[in-house]
Amino acid sequence: MSWFARLLHPFLPSVAQQPKWEARRLLVDVSTIAQHDAGTGIQRVVRAIWLHLHAMNLGDITLIPVAATARRGYSIAGFDPDTGRLSLPDAKAPLLRAGAGDIFLGLDLAAHRLSRHEGQIARWRRQGASIHILVYDLLPLQHPEWFPASTGRNFRKWIKILARHADSAICISRQVAADFDEWLAATGARRRAKIALPVIPLSGAVDATRPTRGVGDKGHEVIASVERRPTVLMVGTVEPRKGHDCVLDATAHLWRVAGEDAPSLIVVGRPGWRTDELQARMRTLEEEESRFTWLSKASDELLSALYARAALVVVASRGEGFGLPIVEALRQGRKVLARDLPIFRELARPGLFYFHDEAPEALGAAILSTLQEQDPAPWAGDGWDDSTAALLQLLGLKGEAAVQP
Repeated sequence: MSWFARLLHPFLPSVAQQPKWEARRLLVDVSTIAQHDAGTGIQRVVRAIWLHLHAMNLGDITLIPVAATARRGYSIAGFDPDTGRLSLPDAKAPLLRAGAGDIFLGLDLAAHRLSRHEGQIARWRRQGASIHILVYDLLPLQHPEWFPASTGRNFRKWIKILARHADSAICISRQVAADFDEWLAATGARRRAKIALPVIPLSGAVDATRPTRGVGDKGHEVIASVERRPTVLMVGTVEPRKGHDCVLDATAHLWRVAGEDAPSLIVVGRPGWRTDELQARMRTLEEEESRFTWLSKASDELLSALYARAALVVVASRGEGFGLPIVEALRQGRKVLARDLPIFRELARPGLFYFHDEAPEALGAAILSTLQEQDPAPWAGDGWDDSTAALLQLLGLKGEAAVQP
């Protein structure tokens, strides 16, 4: 039977009650990034791991991208190896069936899609497929005030599906694993002991994620400005938990007391939710203050260029599941000043400093003192091939070393 016929085999009629596939399949959920790659941290993770999986020889395992929409369940997604672009299934594509030996990997964060198609996931599991889902954080449960109400509702439905059906919840940090185990215990989940909570390493290698390209005129201007004067860089969607407000306050304080000796500030991050006043403040500040720039649509290429030139990267987030900007910056030999959170302590290494007080005077002083510290040597750290190899091992699979995408 041909490779294409094997893909179609699950859709063909069968008189057997228990479907039997000729090859084991790794079904990788790419639902969100297939619809739109917004270039967020999670989507860089999804893109990087998918590309490395695709570049590997998985032996007798057939790798298949799958995606669901709000209205239709999981079908085979599109993938163009030349461009690296994933796309949603055709609207008329048959729904995917799965059975013994198949592995479903919930790589993408697709809470509102997975929660709508629990029946399909449950059928796969009854037929013998195993279910493994990445958990990036539990913040919508822990701090619903930071998110739109719909996000909290979808997340609560999604995590209950994990509790009912997942064989493993693959976490991106020890903190996330501890948070998820605590939630399982608090909710009295009947399958708690059966759900493995492994942790995989993430990488800061932006160049190995098939990065988005393009710098543009404004980007070149910003790069030139960073080369002229010391600049603080902040990376992250403009949303309540990221701490843009306290960094803006601290920088404004420095501009008042230190004058021209104070650093510039660049924010890279798309507009988020529940921050209308903050976004209006940032737009006004960009018009009035030459030392502030907000790049709301920066490519990975431009972001990498800014990481390489910034005098300091500040990560003021009040809650994270990992801290991708930290490892991305350290990989390029940049100093990082991060809020003193337990999750960021997991990443402790030379070049990473912490602040405890977000008051403008205290944070401003921490910024100035960290700027005086020596730049660390670029940190090689884990690569995305390491992340992918760890993931495959957790799934009980083997693959030859990836060719860098």
